[in-house]
Amino acid sequence: MSDTPLDEPRLCASIPIEDLRSFLDDFPALLWRIEIARSRIEFLNDYPLQPLGDSARLFLKNRAFRKQMLLPEDSHLLDKFLDAVSQGKTMATVFRVHTPNDSIMWLKLTGAVNSSDPRYYYGYLLDVGDTVNVIRDIQRSEEASRNRIDHVPTPIILFNHQSLRLRQANAAACHLFGLPNAATGRLPHFSEISLHPVDNLGAILNDLPTHPWNGVFEFSTTQGEPFRAETELRWVPWKQTALVRMSVTPISDNRKDETKLSENVRAAFENAPDLSAMLGQALEHPDISKRCNAIMLSCICARNNVVQVYGTGAPLANMAQGEKFSYRGTIAEDIARFNLDHLVVDETMDSIKPIDWALFIPHGIHSYYAKPFYMDGELQTVLILCSTEPERFVDVKPERFDTILSSLNEAINALRKKKS
Repeated sequence: MSDTPLDEPRLCASIPIEDLRSFLDDFPALLWRIEIARSRIEFLNDYPLQPLGDSARLFLKNRAFRKQMLLPEDSHLLDKFLDAVSQGKTMATVFRVHTPNDSIMWLKLTGAVNSSDPRYYYGYLLDVGDTVNVIRDIQRSEEASRNRIDHVPTPIILFNHQSLRLRQANAAACHLFGLPNAATGRLPHFSEISLHPVDNLGAILNDLPTHPWNGVFEFSTTQGEPFRAETELRWVPWKQTALVRMSVTPISDNRKDETKLSENVRAAFENAPDLSAMLGQALEHPDISKRCNAIMLSCICARNNVVQVYGTGAPLANMAQGEKFSYRGTIAEDIARFNLDHLVVDETMDSIKPIDWALFIPHGIHSYYAKPFYMDGELQTVLILCSTEPERFVDVKPERFDTILSSLNEAINALRKKKS
């Protein structure tokens, strides 16, 4: 077999060698191969990697020069890559270097052994500065959205993962725990609102960066009143440290309170002047407001291939009421097709349903719970509880919403009859 830099690949015999040469010359990275046994590097193109220029080649060749260019904290990343080269293992890494014009440049090294001739290890050195900037913008956007908790009706607290000092609490959390407003008083330590020993929290926090936690915690208000709550903990990168985002849903042990709440909502429905007011009253019900910040009503007319949608809640402030969509690709179609008694979507961004991309995602809805209602055996209505957070309905028992949504559906039917 020839040792020239461009052995013709067997599987690409139909591609003219001139085209392959042109591809290598035009490829926007510095291409190279290493003869592993001899520790000898060859360059397969002349891509300059500005502003490095010839320094890029010297960087790959000369260890002392490489040490001068590398940011010290990234040196271990390159060491791992070079170890992989010597062992003939596929590897990729990203690191930073100082450039001749005193700036910082992000580079990526990727390589793999040539399976047809294991003596050689092929790879490229690529400028990934633009990619890093895009990722940073995405992270900033995600961090900002996660930190915007004031508009969320569910009690949410942010606390420092090391000191466990509470940093921020939204209005719902302040009301639930009896916390002072951030503008009028200092927020307490986590131990002052939790009945669990703080030491028991350590194992949970250690796994949070990769594994969000869900379970039941025992809490106490600042006035000393204990309560149990379904609790969700998530890791939120913040500046040079990290915060823990805690969502809390109290568990009610008082059936009388729940019955009273349902009766109050029914009474509110009866006095509601219009559909918007009804939806608003439903959204204020504690069982719904704990998890949702919007609610939609979808009126179904499958025969005419149309659904008509109404909604209320902060995310839907600019939503056109009564907007019509094709029945095809909707929640209603899935429910009818698979005979579902309810439908949950944990993350709309992972969906391929047309209605999710046409309606839910543009309004920032990430998860929803849909409940169908029938009239004379035909699907007539779908009520949809919406959240701007993903996975808000994971493991939620459907009966939790049955009473309120059934009452709402009855009120909507009564309103339809009144108008007709």
